[in-house]
Amino acid sequence: MRFALVILVGLAACGRHARRPIARPAPASPIADRMDSFEINGYVLAGAEYWPYIGKDDIDYPKDVLWGFYPEKGVIPPGETEANVDSARPEAIDCAQQSFTALQVFLAKNSPALRQIVELGADQGYVPRFYLWTNDYSRAAEPFPPGRREARLWYWKRKQPEPPKPPGYWKWEATLTQTGACTIPAPEQIEQYLADTLAEVKAKHAAN
Repeated sequence: MRFALVILVGLAACGRHARRPIARPAPASPIADRMDSFEINGYVLAGAEYWPYIGKDDIDYPKDVLWGFYPEKGVIPPGETEANVDSARPEAIDCAQQSFTALQVFLAKNSPALRQIVELGADQGYVPRFYLWTNDYSRAAEPFPPGRREARLWYWKRKQPEPPKPPGYWKWEATLTQTGACTIPAPEQIEQYLADTLAEVKAKHAAN
């Protein structure tokens, strides 16, 4: 009996000092490091564009616009038919990268307002497709006479349908200022724009 008690006490002591199971590491972040097209919660990032402003003149669209996530001079980006006239500056690419990451975080949250706009506004030309837009004012005059574009989220619609092209895109627009500051869409602007757009979509939906 005494021997049995010794065994039980020994087992209990071993249990108290037993090594705890090692916790598994947290799963890797879903945020991609390199910019590319992606799909999150049914929303697709279809591509990217850079708007480089130089001096005091406004940009000559579409000739001066650089297409693709990493535009290179003389290279035709995927989905385009003409080569880029220049390469995107490293500072602009860095800003686009910040904007790209912020867009992934935003879409991962699956905004209810955005979801309603896309679902209720499908017949109004709203689709779940995004485009990354980066303004580069690093070589522009200060002040810039035409006015500097602000970072924001907004929706662009084609004036005339061009099937099979999408009727529009959500533009996730970032701005690299003359001082080198990179600004991306702010939560307050995003919420207000989505609220206003949803109200318009609901009004048109009810009228029909």
